[in-house]
Amino acid sequence: MNRSLPAALALLVLFAAPALAAPPGFAFLEVPAGARASAMGGAFMAVADGVDAAFWNPAGLEGVQGLQLSATHYEYFANLRHEQFALAGRMFGGGIAGSVRAMYTEPIEERDALGNLVGTFGAHDLEFQLGYGRRLSERTTFGFAAQMVRERIASESAMTWGVSAGMGWEPARLKDLKLSVAAQHAGPAAHYEFDGQQGAPVELPAALHGGIAWHKAFGGGFALTPALDVRATRGRPAVVALGGELDSESGLALRAGVRQGDDIANVSAGAGWRYHAYRVDYAWVPSKLDLEDTHRFSFSAQF
Repeated sequence: MNRSLPAALALLVLFAAPALAAPPGFAFLEVPAGARASAMGGAFMAVADGVDAAFWNPAGLEGVQGLQLSATHYEYFANLRHEQFALAGRMFGGGIAGSVRAMYTEPIEERDALGNLVGTFGAHDLEFQLGYGRRLSERTTFGFAAQMVRERIASESAMTWGVSAGMGWEPARLKDLKLSVAAQHAGPAAHYEFDGQQGAPVELPAALHGGIAWHKAFGGGFALTPALDVRATRGRPAVVALGGELDSESGLALRAGVRQGDDIANVSAGAGWRYHAYRVDYAWVPSKLDLEDTHRFSFSAQF
Protein backbone atom coordinates (compact mmCIF):
# COMPACT_ATOMS: atom_id res chain seq x y z
CA MET A 1 0.00 0.00 0.00
CA ASN A 2 1.29 3.50 -0.87
CA ARG A 3 2.64 5.01 2.37
CA SER A 4 1.52 8.49 1.35
CA LEU A 5 -2.15 7.44 1.42
CA PRO A 6 -2.74 7.17 5.22
CA ALA A 7 -0.92 10.46 5.87
CA ALA A 8 -2.90 12.28 3.17
CA LEU A 9 -6.20 10.90 4.47
CA ALA A 10 -5.35 12.01 8.02
CA LEU A 11 -4.53 15.48 6.72
CA LEU A 12 -7.87 15.72 4.93
CA VAL A 13 -9.85 14.66 8.01
CA LEU A 14 -8.14 17.29 10.17
CA PHE A 15 -8.59 19.87 7.41
CA ALA A 16 -12.35 19.24 7.36
CA ALA A 17 -12.91 19.63 11.12
CA PRO A 18 -14.87 22.90 10.62
CA ALA A 19 -17.61 20.84 8.91
CA LEU A 20 -18.95 19.97 12.38
CA ALA A 21 -19.78 23.60 13.22
CA ALA A 22 -22.89 25.79 12.76
CA PRO A 23 -25.15 25.81 9.64
CA PRO A 24 -23.52 27.51 6.62
CA GLY A 25 -24.43 30.02 3.94
CA PHE A 26 -23.22 30.21 0.32
CA ALA A 27 -25.42 27.24 -0.60
CA PHE A 28 -24.63 27.67 -4.32
CA LEU A 29 -21.27 26.00 -3.64
CA GLU A 30 -23.11 22.78 -2.71
CA VAL A 31 -24.96 22.45 -6.04
CA PRO A 32 -23.43 19.63 -8.17
CA ALA A 33 -21.25 21.41 -10.75
CA GLY A 34 -21.78 20.54 -14.41
CA ALA A 35 -24.65 18.95 -16.31
CA ARG A 36 -22.86 15.60 -16.51
CA ALA A 37 -22.45 15.47 -12.72
CA SER A 38 -26.00 16.71 -12.14
CA ALA A 39 -27.47 13.98 -14.35
CA MET A 40 -25.59 11.40 -12.23
CA GLY A 41 -27.19 12.78 -9.06
CA GLY A 42 -23.94 14.44 -7.97
CA ALA A 43 -22.11 11.09 -7.70
CA PHE A 44 -19.12 12.55 -9.50
CA MET A 45 -16.24 12.96 -7.04
CA ALA A 46 -14.24 9.99 -8.34
CA VAL A 47 -15.37 10.55 -11.95
CA ALA A 48 -14.23 14.17 -12.26
CA ASP A 49 -11.03 14.42 -14.28
CA GLY A 50 -9.26 17.24 -16.08
CA VAL A 51 -11.05 20.58 -16.21
CA ASP A 52 -14.22 19.02 -14.71
CA ALA A 53 -12.29 18.47 -11.47
CA ALA A 54 -11.93 22.23 -10.91
CA PHE A 55 -15.28 22.27 -9.08
CA TRP A 56 -14.90 18.88 -7.41
CA ASN A 57 -11.47 17.63 -6.35
CA PRO A 58 -8.35 19.58 -7.37
CA ALA A 59 -6.41 16.30 -7.35
CA GLY A 60 -8.26 15.44 -10.57
CA LEU A 61 -6.58 18.37 -12.33
CA GLU A 62 -3.61 16.06 -12.85
CA GLY A 63 -5.68 14.67 -15.73
CA VAL A 64 -5.59 17.95 -17.68
CA GLN A 65 -4.18 17.50 -21.19
CA GLY A 66 -3.40 20.47 -23.43
CA LEU A 67 -5.81 23.36 -22.92
CA GLN A 68 -9.32 22.49 -21.65
CA LEU A 69 -12.40 24.59 -20.99
CA SER A 70 -15.83 23.95 -19.53
CA ALA A 71 -18.93 26.16 -19.45
CA THR A 72 -22.27 25.42 -17.74
CA HIS A 73 -25.65 27.14 -17.57
CA TYR A 74 -28.50 26.19 -15.20
CA GLU A 75 -32.13 27.33 -15.65
CA TYR A 76 -33.81 27.47 -12.23
CA PHE A 77 -37.26 28.50 -11.04
CA ALA A 78 -38.24 32.15 -10.38
CA ASN A 79 -35.71 33.52 -12.92
CA LEU A 80 -32.75 32.20 -10.93
CA ARG A 81 -29.63 31.39 -12.94
CA HIS A 82 -26.40 29.52 -12.19
CA GLU A 83 -23.29 29.79 -14.38
CA GLN A 84 -19.91 28.03 -14.20
CA PHE A 85 -16.78 28.45 -16.30
CA ALA A 86 -13.33 26.88 -15.96
CA LEU A 87 -10.13 27.01 -18.02
CA ALA A 88 -7.31 24.52 -17.37
CA GLY A 89 -3.84 23.71 -18.70
CA ARG A 90 -0.58 22.08 -17.66
CA MET A 91 2.02 23.99 -15.64
CA PHE A 92 4.60 23.32 -12.89
CA GLY A 93 4.47 19.57 -13.46
CA GLY A 94 0.71 19.25 -13.00
CA GLY A 95 -2.68 20.63 -14.00
CA ILE A 96 -3.79 24.15 -13.08
CA ALA A 97 -7.27 25.66 -13.47
CA GLY A 98 -8.95 29.00 -12.96
CA SER A 99 -12.72 28.96 -12.49
CA VAL A 100 -15.66 31.20 -11.77
CA ARG A 101 -19.07 30.17 -10.42
CA ALA A 102 -22.07 32.47 -10.06
CA MET A 103 -25.71 32.26 -9.02
CA TYR A 104 -27.88 35.33 -9.59
CA THR A 105 -31.41 36.61 -10.02
CA GLU A 106 -32.98 38.73 -12.68
CA PRO A 107 -34.16 42.18 -11.41
CA ILE A 108 -36.73 41.85 -8.60
CA GLU A 109 -39.39 44.51 -8.04
CA GLU A 110 -38.90 46.63 -4.91
CA ARG A 111 -42.00 48.17 -3.29
CA ASP A 112 -42.59 50.47 -0.33
CA ALA A 113 -44.86 49.80 2.68
CA LEU A 114 -47.89 50.87 0.63
CA GLY A 115 -47.12 48.54 -2.26
CA ASN A 116 -45.88 51.23 -4.63
CA LEU A 117 -43.14 50.20 -7.05
CA VAL A 118 -39.99 52.13 -6.15
CA GLY A 119 -37.42 50.29 -8.28
CA THR A 120 -35.71 46.95 -8.61
CA PHE A 121 -32.94 45.07 -6.84
CA GLY A 122 -30.95 41.91 -7.40
CA ALA A 123 -28.86 39.33 -5.61
CA HIS A 124 -25.88 37.21 -6.54
CA ASP A 125 -23.32 34.75 -5.20
CA LEU A 126 -19.91 34.69 -6.86
CA GLU A 127 -16.81 32.49 -6.52
CA PHE A 128 -13.36 32.84 -8.08
CA GLN A 129 -11.05 29.86 -7.61
CA LEU A 130 -7.53 28.78 -8.59
CA GLY A 131 -6.62 25.10 -8.26
CA TYR A 132 -3.62 22.85 -8.88
CA GLY A 133 -3.23 19.08 -8.96
CA ARG A 134 -0.36 16.70 -9.60
CA ARG A 135 0.67 13.07 -9.26
CA LEU A 136 2.32 11.97 -6.00
CA SER A 137 2.96 8.42 -7.15
CA GLU A 138 1.88 6.04 -9.89
CA ARG A 139 -1.58 5.61 -8.36
CA THR A 140 -2.01 8.65 -6.10
CA THR A 141 -2.80 12.26 -6.97
CA PHE A 142 -3.07 15.33 -4.76
CA GLY A 143 -4.35 18.86 -5.26
CA PHE A 144 -5.33 22.08 -3.53
CA ALA A 145 -7.33 25.19 -4.37
CA ALA A 146 -7.94 28.71 -3.04
CA GLN A 147 -11.15 30.68 -3.53
CA MET A 148 -12.68 34.11 -3.02
CA VAL A 149 -16.45 34.13 -2.37
CA ARG A 150 -18.80 37.13 -2.42
CA GLU A 151 -22.52 37.46 -1.78
CA ARG A 152 -24.63 40.54 -2.52
CA ILE A 153 -28.28 41.32 -1.75
CA ALA A 154 -29.44 44.69 -3.10
CA SER A 155 -26.73 47.15 -2.01
CA GLU A 156 -25.33 45.01 0.83
CA SER A 157 -22.50 42.51 0.37
CA ALA A 158 -20.24 40.12 2.29
CA MET A 159 -16.98 38.51 1.18
CA THR A 160 -14.57 35.86 2.44
CA TRP A 161 -11.98 33.34 1.25
CA GLY A 162 -11.54 29.60 1.54
CA VAL A 163 -9.26 26.70 0.67
CA SER A 164 -9.77 23.10 -0.44
CA ALA A 165 -7.50 20.05 -0.70
CA GLY A 166 -8.06 16.57 -2.06
CA MET A 167 -6.56 13.35 -3.28
CA GLY A 168 -7.35 10.49 -5.63
CA TRP A 169 -6.24 6.87 -5.46
CA GLU A 170 -6.45 3.92 -7.88
CA PRO A 171 -5.90 0.63 -6.00
CA ALA A 172 -3.46 -1.70 -7.78
CA ARG A 173 -5.46 -4.81 -6.88
CA LEU A 174 -8.85 -3.42 -7.93
CA LYS A 175 -8.61 -2.64 -11.61
CA ASP A 176 -10.78 0.19 -13.01
CA LEU A 177 -11.71 1.39 -9.49
CA LYS A 178 -10.99 4.93 -8.31
CA LEU A 179 -11.41 6.55 -4.89
CA SER A 180 -11.49 10.28 -4.28
CA VAL A 181 -11.75 12.44 -1.15
CA ALA A 182 -11.56 16.20 -0.57
CA ALA A 183 -11.94 18.72 2.21
CA GLN A 184 -13.73 21.71 0.71
CA HIS A 185 -14.45 25.38 1.46
CA ALA A 186 -12.59 25.79 4.75
CA GLY A 187 -12.20 29.44 5.69
CA PRO A 188 -13.41 32.33 7.86
CA ALA A 189 -17.04 33.45 7.99
CA ALA A 190 -18.25 36.46 6.02
CA HIS A 191 -20.21 39.30 7.63
CA TYR A 192 -22.73 41.83 6.40
CA GLU A 193 -22.68 45.29 7.96
CA PHE A 194 -25.89 47.14 8.84
CA ASP A 195 -25.69 50.78 9.99
CA GLY A 196 -22.04 50.27 10.86
CA GLN A 197 -22.74 47.13 12.92
CA GLN A 198 -21.41 43.72 11.97
CA GLY A 199 -24.15 41.16 11.34
CA ALA A 200 -24.24 37.46 12.17
CA PRO A 201 -21.52 35.29 10.59
CA VAL A 202 -22.22 33.72 7.19
CA GLU A 203 -20.19 30.52 7.24
CA LEU A 204 -18.78 28.72 4.22
CA PRO A 205 -20.23 25.22 3.60
CA ALA A 206 -17.08 23.43 4.80
CA ALA A 207 -17.37 19.75 3.93
CA LEU A 208 -15.65 16.41 3.70
CA HIS A 209 -16.65 14.80 0.41
CA GLY A 210 -15.69 11.29 -0.68
CA GLY A 211 -16.52 9.19 -3.70
CA ILE A 212 -15.85 5.87 -5.42
CA ALA A 213 -16.33 5.00 -9.09
CA TRP A 214 -15.81 1.91 -11.21
CA HIS A 215 -15.31 2.14 -14.98
CA LYS A 216 -15.92 -1.06 -16.92
CA ALA A 217 -15.72 -1.45 -20.69
CA PHE A 218 -17.89 -4.08 -22.38
CA GLY A 219 -18.09 -5.56 -25.84
CA GLY A 220 -19.79 -3.61 -28.59
CA GLY A 221 -18.09 -0.34 -27.68
CA PHE A 222 -20.05 0.30 -24.47
CA ALA A 223 -18.73 1.28 -21.04
CA LEU A 224 -20.55 1.55 -17.71
CA THR A 225 -19.49 3.82 -14.84
CA PRO A 226 -21.42 3.44 -11.55
CA ALA A 227 -20.44 5.88 -8.79
CA LEU A 228 -21.22 6.56 -5.13
CA ASP A 229 -20.60 9.82 -3.22
CA VAL A 230 -21.03 10.85 0.42
CA ARG A 231 -20.83 14.50 1.46
CA ALA A 232 -20.80 15.72 5.09
CA THR A 233 -21.35 19.49 5.19
CA ARG A 234 -21.14 21.87 8.13
CA GLY A 235 -24.50 21.99 9.91
CA ARG A 236 -26.42 19.89 7.36
CA PRO A 237 -27.48 16.24 7.12
CA ALA A 238 -25.10 14.08 5.11
CA VAL A 239 -25.96 13.66 1.43
CA VAL A 240 -25.55 10.29 -0.28
CA ALA A 241 -25.55 10.22 -4.09
CA LEU A 242 -25.69 7.19 -6.37
CA GLY A 243 -25.39 7.56 -10.11
CA GLY A 244 -24.33 5.90 -13.31
CA GLU A 245 -23.26 6.60 -16.87
CA LEU A 246 -23.57 4.37 -19.92
CA ASP A 247 -21.16 5.54 -22.60
CA SER A 248 -20.68 4.33 -26.18
CA GLU A 249 -18.02 4.62 -28.87
CA SER A 250 -20.48 6.64 -30.95
CA GLY A 251 -20.11 9.47 -28.41
CA LEU A 252 -23.60 9.16 -26.94
CA ALA A 253 -23.95 8.78 -23.15
CA LEU A 254 -27.00 8.21 -20.95
CA ARG A 255 -26.99 9.05 -17.22
CA ALA A 256 -29.20 8.85 -14.14
CA GLY A 257 -28.85 9.40 -10.41
CA VAL A 258 -30.55 9.54 -7.02
CA ARG A 259 -29.76 11.60 -3.91
CA GLN A 260 -30.62 11.01 -0.25
CA GLY A 261 -30.52 13.83 2.30
CA ASP A 262 -30.85 16.69 -0.23
CA ASP A 263 -33.66 19.17 0.53
CA ILE A 264 -34.04 20.24 -3.11
CA ALA A 265 -33.72 17.22 -5.42
CA ASN A 266 -33.64 13.43 -5.16
CA VAL A 267 -33.62 12.11 -8.75
CA SER A 268 -32.04 13.22 -12.02
CA ALA A 269 -31.39 12.06 -15.56
CA GLY A 270 -29.61 13.29 -18.64
CA ALA A 271 -27.59 12.62 -21.74
CA GLY A 272 -24.41 13.75 -23.43
CA TRP A 273 -22.74 13.65 -26.80
CA ARG A 274 -18.99 13.62 -27.43
CA TYR A 275 -17.51 14.50 -30.83
CA HIS A 276 -13.72 14.37 -31.01
CA ALA A 277 -12.50 16.98 -28.47
CA TYR A 278 -15.94 18.49 -27.82
CA ARG A 279 -18.73 17.41 -25.48
CA VAL A 280 -22.25 18.68 -24.87
CA ASP A 281 -24.23 17.53 -21.82
CA TYR A 282 -27.78 17.99 -20.54
CA ALA A 283 -29.38 17.19 -17.17
CA TRP A 284 -32.99 17.26 -15.99
CA VAL A 285 -33.37 17.72 -12.24
CA PRO A 286 -36.96 17.87 -10.90
CA SER A 287 -37.56 19.73 -7.64
CA LYS A 288 -38.85 18.12 -4.44
CA LEU A 289 -40.37 21.47 -3.40
CA ASP A 290 -43.20 21.53 -5.97
CA LEU A 291 -41.30 24.16 -7.97
CA GLU A 292 -40.23 24.22 -11.60
CA ASP A 293 -37.80 21.57 -12.83
CA THR A 294 -34.18 22.55 -13.39
CA HIS A 295 -32.57 22.21 -16.82
CA ARG A 296 -28.77 22.19 -16.92
CA PHE A 297 -26.49 22.47 -19.95
CA SER A 298 -22.70 22.11 -20.28
CA PHE A 299 -20.15 22.42 -23.03
CA SER A 300 -16.51 21.37 -22.81
CA ALA A 301 -13.59 21.29 -25.22
CA GLN A 302 -9.92 20.38 -25.41
CA PHE A 303 -7.34 22.06 -27.62
